[in-house]
Amino acid sequence: MTTIKSESKFLERSRIALTNAETHPEIKAALAAFGVDEAKYAEGWQVYNKAKERWELNQEEESETRLASNAYHQAFGNLEMKFKRHRDLVLILSKKDPDTLIQLGIRGRFPYRYNDFFDKCKLFYSVVKSNTDIQAKVAVINLTPELATECLTELEALLTLRADFDREMGESQAATVSKNQALHELSEWMDDFDTLAKIALYDTPQQLEVLGILVKS
Repeated sequence: MTTIKSESKFLERSRIALTNAETHPEIKAALAAFGVDEAKYAEGWQVYNKAKERWELNQEEESETRLASNAYHQAFGNLEMKFKRHRDLVLILSKKDPDTLIQLGIRGRFPYRYNDFFDKCKLFYSVVKSNTDIQAKVAVINLTPELATECLTELEALLTLRADFDREMGESQAATVSKNQALHELSEWMDDFDTLAKIALYDTPQQLEVLGILVKS
């Protein structure tokens, strides 16, 4: 059960087995002789419903995580493009002015790690926004305090999206663990059920197939 398709198929097979075992008189009677009574069916449905519920919750959490990821990465890409352009232009403009590069924090390689990017981006635009000497130097490339303020606002929105993404990712991971545990419990229960069914219905293999148990011919 390593894919959504195989997990879904397993859940459906379990549902069909329980439904047909309960509603097929001959099968139900044969199983009853081996201890599969109403309490056993109730137990099976409880285990199945728990697994189904947690599987569906996991699908929802994974969907929410993908949406949060898309929103974050789109916003990151937009700001990254602006920051890289402004940074490159300042590097060209100030190649003989190392002090400006130090003040703006743009010496060295471009920060591709997201946390490093956040820090360097904030420093760069904060200095442009507040330092009048720097403002005078970068005016030639149209990097104004107003533009720096807009980029800082984008950064704040990006940080919120990153927090949302991290939260959704954590919730999805927790839901995956819970789903896997519930599917494992159902798998164990169904293994025991199948064992009893194979014994009870040994002489009527066609009835085993009604429960979704394939019999070698």
